[in-house]
Amino acid sequence: MRSPEPLAVTWSNEPSPQFIADARRVSATWALPLFERPHKRGLGPQLGVVANAFLVRGGQGWSLVDATGALGVSPGLAMLRLKRLGRGTQMPDRLLLEAGIRPGEVVVDATCGLGADARVLASAAGPGGRVIGLEASKPLAVLLAEGLPLETPWPSSGPIEVHHADAETWLRAQPSRSVDVVFFDPMFERTKKASPAFDELRRFANSRPLTRAAVDEARRVARRMVLMKSSDPALFPALGLEPVAPHANAFVYWGRSTVE
Repeated sequence: MRSPEPLAVTWSNEPSPQFIADARRVSATWALPLFERPHKRGLGPQLGVVANAFLVRGGQGWSLVDATGALGVSPGLAMLRLKRLGRGTQMPDRLLLEAGIRPGEVVVDATCGLGADARVLASAAGPGGRVIGLEASKPLAVLLAEGLPLETPWPSSGPIEVHHADAETWLRAQPSRSVDVVFFDPMFERTKKASPAFDELRRFANSRPLTRAAVDEARRVARRMVLMKSSDPALFPALGLEPVAPHANAFVYWGRSTVE
């Protein structure tokens, strides 16, 4: 008996011609098998038979569906952060405070996930800059890459390019001093109890820990800074990063290496 595919592409149970066309395009672009879903037919019987997970094009955009549930892509918490920044609140966004992103800069979000931080970084880089999002999990990379163009972009944000790539491998192939900032937020370094939404993300995420080799490559490629967020500040010295003095009662910590 043939083993199920790890991931396949299909459409919702009542698709429009556009949904079907989108699914066919994504299947070809990302070299994923296409499941020609019959009209009004559920995916449940196909899970574990045709594929272990499906990337589904429907009325709410794209979603990842497996036997546990569905994961979608949306601005989510990033939109709350962007709105707060737009209102000129006195509470700074800690990522932007630590990274000091300047208009026109090129930023690598090396552990992109579903792009919450990438959206905030793109707002600071502006239309003259860009964010390069790296995601080692192919399901998450495709979900984000295909979901972002369906969103209304935040005004004056730079573009976000999503690559399915291991951060260390991708960075090793880049010229020295070719981007401004490289940012890491490896989710599996977090020790605090996660939200239900974060637990959903973990199902599809790549669990490989961040390595010193990846940080060393980031330091070579960055013109200005390498920055990392973690719930465990003890990780920073082994990765060659200097801990940033934490705020009172902090549960998120920052480490960095300044190139300039």
